[in-house]
Amino acid sequence: MTDFQPISFVDTDAERIERELLLDYQKAIGQALFPGDPRRHFLLQMVPALVALRNSINYTGNSNLLPFAFGSILDALGDRFNVPRLLESSAQVTIRFSLSTIQTSAITIPVGTRVTPDGVLYFATVSTYTINPGETFGDVLAMAMVGGEQYNGFVPGQIRLLVDPIPYVASVVNLDISHGGTDAETDDAYRERQRLAPASFSVAGPRNAYVFWAKSADVGITDVAVTSPGPGIINIYPLLENGALPNKDVLDKVEEAVKDDTRRPLTDLVTVLAPEEATYEISLTYYISSEQSAKEAAIRSAIEGSDGAIYQYEAWQSSKLGRAITPDYLISRLYVAGAYRVVLTVPTYTPLEEFKIAKRIGDLSITYGGLI
Repeated sequence: MTDFQPISFVDTDAERIERELLLDYQKAIGQALFPGDPRRHFLLQMVPALVALRNSINYTGNSNLLPFAFGSILDALGDRFNVPRLLESSAQVTIRFSLSTIQTSAITIPVGTRVTPDGVLYFATVSTYTINPGETFGDVLAMAMVGGEQYNGFVPGQIRLLVDPIPYVASVVNLDISHGGTDAETDDAYRERQRLAPASFSVAGPRNAYVFWAKSADVGITDVAVTSPGPGIINIYPLLENGALPNKDVLDKVEEAVKDDTRRPLTDLVTVLAPEEATYEISLTYYISSEQSAKEAAIRSAIEGSDGAIYQYEAWQSSKLGRAITPDYLISRLYVAGAYRVVLTVPTYTPLEEFKIAKRIGDLSITYGGLI
């Protein structure tokens, strides 16, 4: 989106407000207000309040414009285009309920039976399940009780606490990694979808229409590439947060969203694909100025730490489809972090096609050359 500057609906310059206030009052009463006049002091005390009021007017006015809207105001603007904010979704995981011993009668696992990995985050079964006589366990799908990414990533065996006891059930354990949980759409992502919304009104096949419907399919999608390698052939490549490639569930969601006959020309053959990875390595030597010797440890941490310049570069490089592998940006991040000299071996500048995503492979080869 183009960088917009906030609009000044009303003047907030304190000197001009003060001058206009005094002139208007003097004109109204037909007298001059000299320094020391109590009425002049009273009017001057009003100036800060008037400036604050006018700033509030400008803030409110800009909050009703798409580039500056936020929260519930942004939600209200979305109603104009029938574009609601994408809500959070719940993670899912398969839970195995194991019996203490074989039973002669059926054991029922009620819907809503809760399990937890830590007593803080809870999953609940989505359906009633019956362990038949002679069986010793049953596998049941469970969903996080609230949406959010914090429910993702529990590895097999990590969810093992049964909250709602069931007779003869001796243990529970998750069989797969919990996945699919997403947070609600951020203001920035929602604002971008609203900007794309007018393109979705057409069924003539504009690029931004496919981008809009693809982004609307899943809140985790942050970027979309649309290509047409031939007449009537459309390939769509969604990218997830943090440069993650979409799994089959996400690809299916996007395919369902863009293949609706009211959203695409009937002559378009639409295929949804995972982006292709373009790999690169990082090998460099950096030096710190001897003038910064007192900050040596802090600078090294700012460069090589878990959230340092190297990490920031990798995150930036993989956050957008078609972004060329750009070593200059890596060097600039290193200088910002405090490096004095950088000798970079790889990567080299490499343009990428719009459906590709840059991913680092192999071990980092980062050498600290010392103070110079």
